[in-house]
Amino acid sequence: MEYNGMLLHNVQELIYDQEYHDYGLNRVPESLRVRLNPKAQKNIRFVSGCELRFVMESDEVQIALRRMPVSGSILSQGMVQVYQGNFQGSYQIGPQAVTTEGSRILIRKQDWGYVRQFTQSGKTTERRGPGFSAEVTRVLLPYDWGCFLGEIQGKIRPPKPSELPPKRLLVYGSSITHGGNASLMSQTYAFRLAEILGVDCINLGCAGSAWMDPAMGAWIAGRKDWDMALLELGVNVIGEWTPQRLYERAGSFIRQIKEAHPEQPVWVTDMYYNHHDFCQDPRAFQFREVIKTCVEELKYRYPRLEYVNGLEMMGEKDGFCCLSSDGLHPSDLGHSVIARRLGERLG
Repeated sequence: MEYNGMLLHNVQELIYDQEYHDYGLNRVPESLRVRLNPKAQKNIRFVSGCELRFVMESDEVQIALRRMPVSGSILSQGMVQVYQGNFQGSYQIGPQAVTTEGSRILIRKQDWGYVRQFTQSGKTTERRGPGFSAEVTRVLLPYDWGCFLGEIQGKIRPPKPSELPPKRLLVYGSSITHGGNASLMSQTYAFRLAEILGVDCINLGCAGSAWMDPAMGAWIAGRKDWDMALLELGVNVIGEWTPQRLYERAGSFIRQIKEAHPEQPVWVTDMYYNHHDFCQDPRAFQFREVIKTCVEELKYRYPRLEYVNGLEMMGEKDGFCCLSSDGLHPSDLGHSVIARRLGERLG
């Protein structure tokens, strides 16, 4: 959606805060959010994969941002990154902190002549698509929590469609798809995968609550703005559901989406290596088999549907350095490994 000269990427609604006079950024419509499971109703408010995109027409732009109030062990600040087109911004413009008290992000226009030349050469990265125009400034919001947008100072305009990647990858899944425990949004496997493929990313990862809600499945099915999808299913219900319940819910969720998008490729993966595998928890094997079975039973009806074994994307052979200290979420290295292997598979 567009707002005050910006394109708010991966944002569906703005929720006005009467106390601070700013706007909460919602990845899904409020009418959908309230129909999700209780944990997802909170966690879908995290701004995973959300960006503020614009083309600068003044020498500097200042943006007021505020981190959603925190509780418990959640940090009171998150880090914003600034990208110029396909390129990570230099240290003069990021990363910058966003706090619960509110912060002002200052971006000064730099000499992007080389970036323009790099982009035009088509030889800059492993990227398989055109990616972003060098003119587009991208403010990557902290994926791990909610964020509010306030005053915008400076002259800007929204990017034109021709300045953005022509294709979009939609991802849905657990906190791992949402980004945890990557140090920054640009280190998440979803972001890196989109970079590799040269596409845009619609991130609907939902930390701890990717329960394949029918309402979410219907909404994804009803969207017309994605060209391919990756669904990461199972890990959030390993301690909640029986294999039979997972089979029923996952099968219904995949069917909902493929019925509406028979021509769009959809990949379904399960769990990447984690402490359940290290401890030889039989549920890890059972739940992977359930997801594999669901896809195998449906792919004869929907040819452009494929199963991806999570252990092949990140497994025990990759070593514990691919996990972060909680033993469940990938490290930055782990996210990079997953992205690279998924890129090979999806490409």
